[in-house]
Amino acid sequence: MVIQKKLRRRSFLKGIAAASVAPVFVRSSALGLAGTVPPSERITMGLIGCGIHGTGWNLDRMFENPEQQVLAVCDVDQARAAQAEQRVNDFYSHTLGKNYRACDVHYDFRELVNRRDIDAVDIATPDHWHVMIALMAIQAGKDVICEKPLSLTLSEGRILADAAKQSKQVFQTASENRSIDSYIRICELVRNQRIGRLQHIKVLLPGENSGRGNDDFKIQDPPATFNYEMWQGQAPAAPYCPARCHDTFRWNLAYSGGRLTDWGAHLIDLAQWANGSQETGPVEVEGTGTFPSRDAVWNTASAFDLHYKYANGVTMHIWNEVPAIKFEGTDGWIMFRGWRGPLQASDPAILESVIREDEIHLHRPRVLVGREDPGGGEHRDFIDCVKSRKPCYAPAEIGHRTVSIAHLGNIAMLLGRKLRWDPDIEQFSGDDQANAMLRREQRSPWSIANVGSWINVG
Repeated sequence: MVIQKKLRRRSFLKGIAAASVAPVFVRSSALGLAGTVPPSERITMGLIGCGIHGTGWNLDRMFENPEQQVLAVCDVDQARAAQAEQRVNDFYSHTLGKNYRACDVHYDFRELVNRRDIDAVDIATPDHWHVMIALMAIQAGKDVICEKPLSLTLSEGRILADAAKQSKQVFQTASENRSIDSYIRICELVRNQRIGRLQHIKVLLPGENSGRGNDDFKIQDPPATFNYEMWQGQAPAAPYCPARCHDTFRWNLAYSGGRLTDWGAHLIDLAQWANGSQETGPVEVEGTGTFPSRDAVWNTASAFDLHYKYANGVTMHIWNEVPAIKFEGTDGWIMFRGWRGPLQASDPAILESVIREDEIHLHRPRVLVGREDPGGGEHRDFIDCVKSRKPCYAPAEIGHRTVSIAHLGNIAMLLGRKLRWDPDIEQFSGDDQANAMLRREQRSPWSIANVGSWINVG
């Protein structure tokens, strides 16, 4: 592998000048901001994964913060990489002026991670790539913000959580819900027993696998500009068809876990937070699910009905309907229905309750997001923590524990029986078949065992 020689961060950035003209497509809140922070004080970023979320949502969040600057983008699909490159160049050529050096493009994430002039990476790849890229970045001394769901399997998630905890790097699971004001509020009310002792949690997630505009199942040759072999990564080799890849990869168990991991990364996270179990997990799981043929391109559960029990006696029911969450306690309930819908409670006084100074106050990032604001507080919290070297609001351990619950649900549904789980050692009790499903064989050379060899220490 040839690693491009790059200038060191400070010597490169000192040559960048600020300008006052801004492109039309940039939010008014971001206009001109890129030049307001001295070049040597900006956190230099690399974006890995230039799909809809990476090129749209994540780049916008980085553009809004003058304390960071994108130096390079990477994707195995050259067309998507080019689109991201154009967006970066359009933004900085206006906000930083004529001395701005064009964004670099990579098609192999190892080249980007090995660059010495990049401080941190934003990982927005398909789920089955999250852990390996994050592990390499941590070992290479980069701070990491990684999209959710954090892992493909429970075993690799544990490896990442341990590596992040043992390192000196800042790690953020990109969970925007923890910067939504109403979501922080509902968790604080539950944690401070405004509904009495928490007894039961209902988590409703969307069901069915959606084409998202990409439902071409015809087996064909991949585009010449798309490195499909590398895109597959650790997953078993499979014939190419568009519906297997961009935007719909989460409906295939080789790359993700369906709606359960997709939306569960949002709402299960809130359930864990409100229950005070964000660094542990349930002790029991059972449920049923409707799975297509395992040979189908979209083979994740289109419907699911899962029941969990925690050591503290709290039970949780997860099923497919509409996005919603409800907390039921001994003295009432509190909930929201619909994506970022208004809070509702059994008694209006619950919603008006004031959290006293001596009670539990959950982390509130510098950027709080209302229901009408699309948000991005997780990105601002990340950069704040990169500068302060304090933990982010959703470190790898929390992201791992959230998606673990979805992984446990998929295993229980596939086996069709109740499972006992030990969250301390992350093993099923007396069930070798279930424990074997905590990990998967990784296709060579894309395995965790090889990550260390990808780092250029020269």
